[in-house]
Amino acid sequence: MAGVQPLGITPQSWQDRAAAFRADPQALPQPPATPTGSYRLEPSYHPQLFGAAPRQGGPTAGATSFADEVRGRDAKAVDLELMQIANAVYDPSVRSVGDWTRLSDAQLREAGIDPATLETPDTGFRAGIYTDGDGNYVLAFSGSNERIDWTGANFPQGLGLRTEQYDQAVALAQQVANSEFGREGNVVITGHSLGGGLSAIASLATDIPAVTFDASGVHDDTMEQFGLDPGQAKQDAENGLVRRYNVDGDPLTAAQEDTPGLNRIMPDAPGHEITLDSPLPPIDPPKWTWNPIEMAQRTADYLKAKAERVGDLHRQQTMIDALQQQRPWER
Repeated sequence: MAGVQPLGITPQSWQDRAAAFRADPQALPQPPATPTGSYRLEPSYHPQLFGAAPRQGGPTAGATSFADEVRGRDAKAVDLELMQIANAVYDPSVRSVGDWTRLSDAQLREAGIDPATLETPDTGFRAGIYTDGDGNYVLAFSGSNERIDWTGANFPQGLGLRTEQYDQAVALAQQVANSEFGREGNVVITGHSLGGGLSAIASLATDIPAVTFDASGVHDDTMEQFGLDPGQAKQDAENGLVRRYNVDGDPLTAAQEDTPGLNRIMPDAPGHEITLDSPLPPIDPPKWTWNPIEMAQRTADYLKAKAERVGDLHRQQTMIDALQQQRPWER
């Protein structure tokens, strides 16, 4: 199957790398301690991007880092900002999201991260790294943009097949975790839809906490491909490593969890689930009329509006509206 295997990397080599990373992060290739090459540092230069980092972990009591603040089952105010970032990453031209700014290609190179690893048109993979300027970072994965995301990532992975986008997500997350801000616990992961599924597997492979939105499920076989025990990984996610939001009626979540037949095939999204009420107004049924032509038109309009509403329930703006209106962190 074309595009299923990453170039030059076998499933076994990925399992070996994942196992080696969890056992000894310092054994992986390290980024340079300082930038190299002839250039002038920009005012936006982030020196904390450099260095070697073990994977995040340990107790969360005391919340001594950004990751500690985000980690957990309870809703947090920062989740709204993370959803806004998860929305912005769909469009690389959007450089600022509130107090957060997307790192430029130059800043990524200074950090030892190849900008090309954040976007691959052939596979549909897209990601971005954002900073608030106070030493905190967010790795965000884009959701489905085109048909290739369904034929090359969503559908095959949902059946347990190896897909390149999931390989790329884990590789990028390991690279980020192996940076200084990763070592210090100053990075979290987020994503919407397919990006939520990528965020979840990246989180499970690195122990970096993630907050996902209307996320795709992650198959047990996918977890095993990265050297994870599915049962333990799902429990870790449920215990607060991954916090996942969905809007009531979201079609992807409904298909994965509630639709007979599909829910036996499609995997659930990992993480502690927080369901928000739909912020969309209900669609009223058509008013009765004895005119058969008019009644047929009203019925057609009603069915069209219902179908559009189902699609709207999965849109990023719907999730943003739900978070802004309901503020679950204040409950």
